[in-house]
Amino acid sequence: MRLSIILPCLNEIRHGYLDRILTNLIAQLIPPNFEKEIIAVVSTSEDGTDLILDEYAARSPEIQVVRSLAKNRAQRLNEGIAISTGDIILLHHPATLLPEQIALQLIEKAFESGCKWGAFCHSFDFSHWLLHFTSWYSDNIRVKQKGLVYLDHCPFIERQLLSEIGNIPDLDIFEDTVLSDRLCQFSKPVLAQGKVITSARRFRQRGIYRHAMLNQWLKMCYHLNIDPKSLNRLYEQKASINVKYGD
Repeated sequence: MRLSIILPCLNEIRHGYLDRILTNLIAQLIPPNFEKEIIAVVSTSEDGTDLILDEYAARSPEIQVVRSLAKNRAQRLNEGIAISTGDIILLHHPATLLPEQIALQLIEKAFESGCKWGAFCHSFDFSHWLLHFTSWYSDNIRVKQKGLVYLDHCPFIERQLLSEIGNIPDLDIFEDTVLSDRLCQFSKPVLAQGKVITSARRFRQRGIYRHAMLNQWLKMCYHLNIDPKSLNRLYEQKASINVKYGD
Protein backbone atom coordinates (compact mmCIF):
# COMPACT_ATOMS: atom_id res chain seq x y z
CA MET A 1 0.00 0.00 0.00
CA ARG A 2 1.33 3.43 -0.93
CA LEU A 3 0.26 6.72 0.66
CA SER A 4 0.65 10.06 -1.11
CA ILE A 5 0.58 13.07 1.23
CA ILE A 6 -0.33 16.30 -0.56
CA LEU A 7 0.68 19.49 1.27
CA PRO A 8 -0.60 22.73 -0.36
CA CYS A 9 1.41 25.80 0.59
CA LEU A 10 1.09 29.59 0.26
CA ASN A 11 3.02 31.90 2.60
CA GLU A 12 2.99 29.30 5.38
CA ILE A 13 5.72 30.73 7.61
CA ARG A 14 3.15 32.82 9.52
CA HIS A 15 1.65 29.77 11.23
CA GLY A 16 4.95 28.59 12.68
CA TYR A 17 3.88 25.10 11.63
CA LEU A 18 5.74 24.33 8.40
CA ASP A 19 8.95 23.03 10.02
CA ARG A 20 6.90 21.03 12.52
CA ILE A 21 4.74 19.52 9.77
CA LEU A 22 7.70 18.42 7.68
CA THR A 23 9.54 17.02 10.70
CA ASN A 24 6.37 15.20 11.75
CA LEU A 25 5.90 13.67 8.29
CA ILE A 26 9.49 12.51 7.97
CA ALA A 27 9.37 10.91 11.45
CA GLN A 28 6.18 8.92 10.83
CA LEU A 29 6.73 5.21 11.47
CA ILE A 30 6.04 3.19 8.34
CA PRO A 31 4.14 -0.09 8.77
CA PRO A 32 5.32 -3.23 6.92
CA ASN A 33 4.22 -3.31 3.26
CA PHE A 34 3.54 0.43 3.41
CA GLU A 35 5.23 3.27 1.54
CA LYS A 36 4.79 7.04 1.59
CA GLU A 37 5.59 10.03 -0.56
CA ILE A 38 5.23 13.69 0.39
CA ILE A 39 4.35 16.18 -2.33
CA ALA A 40 4.46 19.85 -1.32
CA VAL A 41 2.78 22.10 -3.88
CA VAL A 42 3.74 25.73 -3.30
CA SER A 43 2.35 28.81 -5.01
CA THR A 44 4.55 31.90 -5.28
CA SER A 45 5.23 33.02 -1.71
CA GLU A 46 7.03 36.08 -0.38
CA ASP A 47 8.03 34.66 3.00
CA GLY A 48 10.50 31.93 2.03
CA THR A 49 8.07 29.01 2.24
CA ASP A 50 9.59 27.49 -0.90
CA LEU A 51 13.12 27.74 0.49
CA ILE A 52 12.18 25.82 3.64
CA LEU A 53 10.50 23.15 1.53
CA ASP A 54 13.64 22.89 -0.63
CA GLU A 55 15.83 22.48 2.46
CA TYR A 56 13.77 19.55 3.72
CA ALA A 57 13.54 17.98 0.26
CA ALA A 58 17.34 18.10 -0.03
CA ARG A 59 17.58 16.06 3.19
CA SER A 60 14.71 13.67 2.55
CA PRO A 61 14.09 11.86 -0.77
CA GLU A 62 10.46 11.30 0.34
CA ILE A 63 9.69 14.99 -0.21
CA GLN A 64 8.99 16.41 -3.65
CA VAL A 65 8.51 20.16 -4.05
CA VAL A 66 6.32 21.41 -6.89
CA ARG A 67 6.20 25.10 -7.73
CA SER A 68 2.74 26.03 -8.90
CA LEU A 69 0.80 28.79 -10.61
CA ALA A 70 -2.37 27.56 -8.92
CA LYS A 71 -4.73 30.31 -7.80
CA ASN A 72 -6.31 28.52 -4.84
CA ARG A 73 -5.77 25.62 -2.44
CA ALA A 74 -8.01 23.25 -4.38
CA GLN A 75 -5.89 23.70 -7.49
CA ARG A 76 -2.70 23.08 -5.52
CA LEU A 77 -4.17 19.87 -4.12
CA ASN A 78 -5.22 18.72 -7.58
CA GLU A 79 -1.73 19.39 -8.98
CA GLY A 80 -0.25 17.24 -6.24
CA ILE A 81 -2.80 14.47 -6.80
CA ALA A 82 -2.05 14.49 -10.55
CA ILE A 83 1.63 13.64 -10.06
CA SER A 84 1.19 11.37 -7.04
CA THR A 85 1.50 7.59 -7.23
CA GLY A 86 -0.25 6.41 -4.06
CA ASP A 87 -3.23 4.10 -3.65
CA ILE A 88 -4.37 6.42 -0.85
CA ILE A 89 -4.28 10.22 -0.93
CA LEU A 90 -3.94 12.23 2.28
CA LEU A 91 -4.92 15.90 1.97
CA HIS A 92 -2.71 17.67 4.51
CA HIS A 93 -3.86 21.00 5.92
CA PRO A 94 -0.88 23.41 6.00
CA ALA A 95 -1.47 24.47 9.63
CA THR A 96 -2.22 21.05 11.13
CA LEU A 97 -0.02 18.34 12.65
CA LEU A 98 -0.75 14.64 12.21
CA PRO A 99 -0.63 12.36 15.26
CA GLU A 100 3.06 11.85 16.01
CA GLN A 101 4.60 8.67 14.56
CA ILE A 102 1.37 6.61 14.47
CA ALA A 103 -0.61 8.37 11.72
CA LEU A 104 0.25 5.82 9.03
CA GLN A 105 -0.67 2.91 11.28
CA LEU A 106 -4.04 4.53 11.96
CA ILE A 107 -4.65 5.00 8.24
CA GLU A 108 -3.66 1.41 7.52
CA LYS A 109 -6.02 0.18 10.22
CA ALA A 110 -8.88 2.27 8.83
CA PHE A 111 -8.52 0.80 5.35
CA GLU A 112 -8.11 -2.72 6.68
CA SER A 113 -11.57 -2.25 8.22
CA GLY A 114 -12.94 -1.70 4.72
CA CYS A 115 -13.32 2.08 4.64
CA LYS A 116 -13.10 4.09 1.42
CA TRP A 117 -12.16 7.36 3.09
CA GLY A 118 -11.73 8.86 6.50
CA ALA A 119 -10.13 11.51 8.68
CA PHE A 120 -8.54 12.12 12.06
CA CYS A 121 -10.14 13.49 15.21
CA HIS A 122 -9.62 17.23 15.64
CA SER A 123 -8.10 19.50 18.26
CA PHE A 124 -6.70 23.04 18.46
CA ASP A 125 -3.35 24.15 19.86
CA PHE A 126 -5.01 26.66 22.21
CA SER A 127 -7.23 25.96 25.20
CA HIS A 128 -10.61 27.73 25.16
CA TRP A 129 -14.06 26.32 25.83
CA LEU A 130 -15.40 27.37 22.43
CA LEU A 131 -12.48 25.79 20.59
CA HIS A 132 -12.89 22.57 22.60
CA PHE A 133 -16.59 22.57 21.70
CA THR A 134 -15.81 23.26 18.05
CA SER A 135 -13.50 20.23 17.87
CA TRP A 136 -16.03 18.02 19.72
CA TYR A 137 -18.83 19.15 17.39
CA SER A 138 -16.64 18.66 14.35
CA ASP A 139 -15.82 15.06 15.32
CA ASN A 140 -19.16 13.89 16.68
CA ILE A 141 -21.70 15.82 14.62
CA ARG A 142 -20.05 16.94 11.40
CA VAL A 143 -18.00 13.82 10.66
CA LYS A 144 -19.86 11.01 12.40
CA GLN A 145 -23.43 12.14 11.71
CA LYS A 146 -23.23 14.40 8.65
CA GLY A 147 -20.20 12.92 6.91
CA LEU A 148 -18.70 16.40 6.56
CA VAL A 149 -14.91 16.52 6.82
CA TYR A 150 -13.02 19.80 6.80
CA LEU A 151 -9.46 19.92 5.49
CA ASP A 152 -8.01 20.49 8.97
CA HIS A 153 -9.02 16.90 9.81
CA CYS A 154 -6.45 15.81 7.16
CA PRO A 155 -8.78 13.48 5.22
CA PHE A 156 -7.39 10.33 3.59
CA ILE A 157 -9.17 8.93 0.55
CA GLU A 158 -8.91 5.89 -1.68
CA ARG A 159 -7.39 7.11 -4.94
CA GLN A 160 -9.90 5.34 -7.16
CA LEU A 161 -12.83 6.91 -5.32
CA LEU A 162 -11.24 10.36 -5.48
CA SER A 163 -10.74 9.95 -9.21
CA GLU A 164 -14.36 8.89 -9.71
CA ILE A 165 -15.66 12.13 -8.23
CA GLY A 166 -13.24 14.32 -10.20
CA ASN A 167 -10.74 15.04 -7.39
CA ILE A 168 -11.02 18.35 -5.47
CA PRO A 169 -13.75 20.81 -6.51
CA ASP A 170 -12.13 23.96 -7.89
CA LEU A 171 -13.54 26.44 -5.37
CA ASP A 172 -11.85 29.22 -3.40
CA ILE A 173 -13.60 28.14 -0.20
CA PHE A 174 -15.83 25.26 0.97
CA GLU A 175 -14.11 22.90 -1.45
CA ASP A 176 -13.86 20.42 1.43
CA THR A 177 -17.62 20.66 2.03
CA VAL A 178 -18.44 19.88 -1.61
CA LEU A 179 -15.80 17.14 -1.63
CA SER A 180 -17.41 15.52 1.42
CA ASP A 181 -20.87 15.67 -0.14
CA ARG A 182 -19.59 13.91 -3.25
CA LEU A 183 -17.68 11.25 -1.31
CA CYS A 184 -20.70 10.56 0.90
CA GLN A 185 -22.64 9.48 -2.18
CA PHE A 186 -20.42 6.38 -2.09
CA SER A 187 -19.76 5.88 1.63
CA LYS A 188 -19.55 7.64 4.98
CA PRO A 189 -16.12 8.57 6.38
CA VAL A 190 -14.35 6.63 9.12
CA LEU A 191 -12.99 8.68 12.01
CA ALA A 192 -9.54 7.45 13.04
CA GLN A 193 -8.79 7.60 16.76
CA GLY A 194 -5.64 9.70 16.54
CA LYS A 195 -5.96 13.47 16.96
CA VAL A 196 -4.56 16.12 14.68
CA ILE A 197 -3.58 19.50 16.13
CA THR A 198 -4.63 22.62 14.21
CA SER A 199 -3.34 26.15 14.69
CA ALA A 200 -5.84 28.48 16.36
CA ARG A 201 -3.87 31.46 15.09
CA ARG A 202 -6.72 33.09 13.16
CA PHE A 203 -9.10 32.71 16.10
CA ARG A 204 -6.58 34.35 18.42
CA GLN A 205 -5.69 37.16 16.03
CA ARG A 206 -9.25 38.06 15.06
CA GLY A 207 -10.85 37.24 18.40
CA ILE A 208 -12.25 33.79 19.13
CA TYR A 209 -15.92 34.81 19.28
CA ARG A 210 -15.67 37.16 16.33
CA HIS A 211 -13.97 34.58 14.11
CA ALA A 212 -16.42 31.87 15.17
CA MET A 213 -19.32 34.14 14.22
CA LEU A 214 -17.70 34.87 10.86
CA ASN A 215 -17.38 31.14 10.19
CA GLN A 216 -21.06 30.60 10.94
CA TRP A 217 -22.07 33.53 8.74
CA LEU A 218 -20.00 32.15 5.86
CA LYS A 219 -21.63 28.74 6.19
CA MET A 220 -25.06 30.31 6.04
CA CYS A 221 -24.07 32.29 2.94
CA TYR A 222 -22.71 29.11 1.35
CA HIS A 223 -26.07 27.38 1.80
CA LEU A 224 -27.69 30.44 0.21
CA ASN A 225 -25.48 29.84 -2.84
CA ILE A 226 -23.46 33.05 -2.51
CA ASP A 227 -20.45 33.10 -4.86
CA PRO A 228 -17.51 31.28 -3.17
CA LYS A 229 -15.03 33.86 -4.47
CA SER A 230 -16.88 36.61 -2.62
CA LEU A 231 -17.13 34.47 0.52
CA ASN A 232 -13.44 33.69 0.49
CA ARG A 233 -12.53 37.37 0.17
CA LEU A 234 -14.62 38.02 3.27
CA TYR A 235 -12.98 35.09 5.08
CA GLU A 236 -9.41 35.96 4.17
CA GLN A 237 -9.65 39.74 4.53
CA LYS A 238 -6.72 39.97 2.07
CA ALA A 239 -4.57 37.68 4.23
CA SER A 240 -3.88 35.25 1.32
CA ILE A 241 -4.85 32.13 3.26
CA ASN A 242 -6.17 29.96 0.43
CA VAL A 243 -5.97 32.41 -2.46
CA LYS A 244 -3.36 34.99 -3.39
CA TYR A 245 -5.13 38.23 -4.23
CA GLY A 246 -3.46 40.93 -6.26
CA ASP A 247 -5.40 43.80 -4.74
